[in-house]
Amino acid sequence: MRRIYCVGIIIAVLLHVGFYAWGFLKRTQVVTTREDAEVIRVERLLLAPPPPPPEVKKIVKKVVRAKIIPNIVQDTVPEPEPEPEPILVADAEPAEPIVEAPVEEPVAPPPPPPPPPKPSKDSLMKVTRAYLMGLSGEFEKRKDYPATARRLKQEGTVRVQFTVAKDGSISDAVVAKPCPYSSLNESALAAVLAVPKFDPIPAVLGKETWKMEIPIKYNLH
Repeated sequence: MRRIYCVGIIIAVLLHVGFYAWGFLKRTQVVTTREDAEVIRVERLLLAPPPPPPEVKKIVKKVVRAKIIPNIVQDTVPEPEPEPEPILVADAEPAEPIVEAPVEEPVAPPPPPPPPPKPSKDSLMKVTRAYLMGLSGEFEKRKDYPATARRLKQEGTVRVQFTVAKDGSISDAVVAKPCPYSSLNESALAAVLAVPKFDPIPAVLGKETWKMEIPIKYNLH
């Protein structure tokens, strides 16, 4: 049975294959022309290649230089002018060269000297004492002890006032405080007047004038 079944399948397959093959062959035999249609025969045509394009001529620009033709003009030759007569000119004196004065740069003035150091009080006292002692000693040299006062043993201190200028000259001498004896007072004033000028006042003291009072003593011992 199995064998018969296989044979039947093979036969059925062959029938299907044959049926499809017959249909295919019949489809390829279809007449494409009719009896009354003209038969068109197509032959192979060989087309000739197109002609080559015409050559393009190169345009060469020629530069033509224009010739300049000079205008021929008959020049008239002018008559020569007479030469001017020479004029005698006196030799001028050579100008002196101008020499520019050198420009002097402004020179700054030198700085003022520093002020001297201010003296101390002790130094001023020493200078003052020395000046007064010197002036008093000068009066002692000019002092004359009156003989009447010596004989009467008269003693005393006379204070004389005066003014000393910056240059040392003495003026305005007067008896400021007299003693009891007129002869001694007159002698003290005469001693001051006998010294019209003394040493200048020391600059360190800074005085233009100096009004002072000095005692003149009269002692027998």
